Amino acid sequence: MRRTPDPLCVATACESLPTMERIEAALSEGLVRWGALVQRNAKPLLIGVAVATLLLGAYAATHLGINSDNVTLVSDRLEARRNYLEFTRSFPNIENVMLVVVEGETPELARAATETLERALAERPDLFDEVYIPGSGEFFQKHGLLYRDLDDLDEFALQIANVQPILTALERQPTVANLASLIQMGLEQREQADETLADLALLLDRVGEATVEAYEEFPLAISWEEILLRGSSVESVKRWVIVVDPVLDFGSLFAAAKPMAEIRRIAGEHGLDEDHGIRVRLTGNPVLNYEEMKGLLWDIGIGGVITFFFVVAVLARAFRSLKLVVASVVTLLVGLVWTGAFAAATVGSLNLISLSFAILFIGLGVDFTIHLGMAYVDGLRGAARHLGLAEQSDAPEDETHRAALDHANALALEHAMRHVGSSLVLCTITTAIGFFVFIPTDNIGVAELGLVAGSGMIVNLILTSVLYPALLSTVCRLHPIRDVTRDMGFRNTRFGRISEQHPVFVTGVAATLLVFGAWKAFDVEIDANVVRMRDPGTESVQVFNEMLEEAGERSPWPMDTIATDLAEAERIAEAVEALPVVDVALTLADYVPKDQDEKLMILEDVGLVLDAPRGTPTHPAAPSTGEQVAALRSLRDFLADPELDVDPSVLGGSMRALRERLDEFLARIDAGDDVPGALARLEQVLLGGLTGQLERLRASTLVEPVSLDDLPAQLRDRMLTADGRARVTIYPAERMTEEAAFTRFAREVQSVVPGATGLPMNMIAFAEATRDSFYEAIVAAAVLITLFLAVLWRRPMPVLLVLAPLLLSNVLTVGLMATFGIAFNFANVVVIPLLLGIGVDSGIHLVHRAEQLARGSGDGELLGSTTARAVFYSALTTTVSFGTLALSGHRGVASLGVVLTIGMVLTVLSNLVVLPALLAFGRRGGRGMAS
Repeated sequence: MRRTPDPLCVATACESLPTMERIEAALSEGLVRWGALVQRNAKPLLIGVAVATLLLGAYAATHLGINSDNVTLVSDRLEARRNYLEFTRSFPNIENVMLVVVEGETPELARAATETLERALAERPDLFDEVYIPGSGEFFQKHGLLYRDLDDLDEFALQIANVQPILTALERQPTVANLASLIQMGLEQREQADETLADLALLLDRVGEATVEAYEEFPLAISWEEILLRGSSVESVKRWVIVVDPVLDFGSLFAAAKPMAEIRRIAGEHGLDEDHGIRVRLTGNPVLNYEEMKGLLWDIGIGGVITFFFVVAVLARAFRSLKLVVASVVTLLVGLVWTGAFAAATVGSLNLISLSFAILFIGLGVDFTIHLGMAYVDGLRGAARHLGLAEQSDAPEDETHRAALDHANALALEHAMRHVGSSLVLCTITTAIGFFVFIPTDNIGVAELGLVAGSGMIVNLILTSVLYPALLSTVCRLHPIRDVTRDMGFRNTRFGRISEQHPVFVTGVAATLLVFGAWKAFDVEIDANVVRMRDPGTESVQVFNEMLEEAGERSPWPMDTIATDLAEAERIAEAVEALPVVDVALTLADYVPKDQDEKLMILEDVGLVLDAPRGTPTHPAAPSTGEQVAALRSLRDFLADPELDVDPSVLGGSMRALRERLDEFLARIDAGDDVPGALARLEQVLLGGLTGQLERLRASTLVEPVSLDDLPAQLRDRMLTADGRARVTIYPAERMTEEAAFTRFAREVQSVVPGATGLPMNMIAFAEATRDSFYEAIVAAAVLITLFLAVLWRRPMPVLLVLAPLLLSNVLTVGLMATFGIAFNFANVVVIPLLLGIGVDSGIHLVHRAEQLARGSGDGELLGSTTARAVFYSALTTTVSFGTLALSGHRGVASLGVVLTIGMVLTVLSNLVVLPALLAFGRRGGRGMAS
């Protein structure tokens, strides 16, 4: 095979070259011929590319979607996923439910708001398949006390007996004057009373708050539930969780957008906001995905814009030519469109991880045009000297001069194709390897990213060898004299002097850093907690983290399993409850209260106590305005006792606080003209909820025994299938905030119930898929790249020279991750294989150039060449593009940007400092490139 002589370099007989050079020569010859063909047909090719880009852009715009269902990011081949899918075929989906967390300043407000929301949501079956409130509803409100322990009910009964006299008096005459008189009477007897009068402190605090609330725009009634249950073990609930199964549109950018908007609309319409003492917040997987996707699209959009403009600035600095910048940018944008169309045709939609392909493509895609463009300029300068165009700079633009310019551009493109074209092909292969190794893994997110981004590198090579030279041959063609004025090398750089003059020192430092990185790399962790990866500033993450702080039945991460029947379910529940990691395991049978006979007797006694006021005569005449004010003044005067100022008890503090509040209220009464209105508002705040609370208490004492058949149908459907199979829900004894906790919980439960499923098990499966993907990809990338280099060179020395800086930069990257506490996660797991693919490109370019210089094919030093400059600027654009990902509020994507930035900085330093030192060290040791 003959090689066409290059007038800008020294020709060498092809048959005398080693394998790498023979491959390079064959590729070069083919690319040179291809470049000539492109030049001859530049205009038709540009038209064809333009038409294809418009068609592909339209296809991508109409067919490329967004997959916001993060559940699908793990392969269904995993056993944990199969168990989960089996469970969801029988029982409600446990991953794609929305959790509406309703909190009220009082238990009454929280309950009323929750019931209002539940009713309104149930009226929208087009948006919500099911609305369910665990432990709520008419049945549990009525029978709730039956689910308390006997000891708790005894305490509750005692508390009701203690407050019964106050309840009797207030129900007979529910006025401010009566309440003030009762409080004063109780305080007068406090020295002789038993310890139960200490509970008056809570009542005094609430009365004081009511005097302030009476003048607020949205006054909040005091909670008689809190007062009545004070001192008992019966809990006052201020937070309820509504479990909503929404209708999700996974074909949309935001699958949960409509259900979320409707919940917020309903809450606003009914005044369920903080002004009215209510807070409604949303969380759960669909909401987490919505806010995650919304933040990511914004971050990646902003990051893409920043990356694009920085790339343009770097290109301008590197090329110093507007025409080359335009050609590079056009090639880059067209490549992005073509890759988007490829993604639409193959994966159909972008997921949480593959969304970042655009930024990765911008950072990596511009490398090819930088290398080819710089070689083109270098060739154009040489062609100008070769053809004597410098002496003809003032020649008229006649036919002869234009022909000379055309010839110079043809020689420049031939020079570029011959010198870097083959390297671009080889680097495309290695970079694509860094992405493609993820395709077979069980982490679907990175597998799809690998397919799209790896294929994007191939698309970019095609366009760099078609569109880019076509642009350089037509609209972006350079003038050899006017457009090429400055050298592009790195002559006399400090790095070059260090590497050339002190190779032993540089290699020694590199070896030390390699040892340090390898030592620290063993400490790096893999974080499986996907919630911790999300933006902690979003509402959904904040609420979910609060829920994760709860253990037992309040935990949002229980596990579930299916038993053949209810009896088998109870045996499973008993077995898992023996585990230290399990707080409780519930079956449908557990919703039938225990010890019902004894509890019913206690509740009957409580009912008799609560019914005592019913035998009283009708309410006496309401006190006048003057009498009400007088009662308040009497209470205030009583509290003015100087002895209260030195009373250190809790009750004493509450009495002093109430005195101050009464002073303020009475001062406003004296200064106001609507005294009856102020007293009416105060009476409503103080006593408006008492009647309703007493009615609920009485209703909860008038109950019958509960059997399985009496349980609500909605509960039965969630715990028992039509064919009798029973659900067992297993709650953790620990908080699920750390990986160790949910791993321990899931593993120990699985040891007893192998088919158990749930979010903890899915998290572990995700972690294992991530971990396996990492190991598989890194081994595959390392082996494939090494084999590829070995086939290319067939000599150990060039292969080792390429791999040594690569090994240093990657090992040190992992070591620094461990040093700074950065863990691998589902997003940044692509880093090391990707850095292997990217880093080897620079090594191939530099070693290839070094061999050319060693053979005399070119002038100057390695670091003084356009190759070194191109390596630097391409690494700079790649580093900055990756760095923009670090600005994301999503912690997983941000960590991807941080680690890629660290890795790219180390890669360029290894290739531009350590590699030249190794080359110089080899020369000093008498071992040249031929070894």
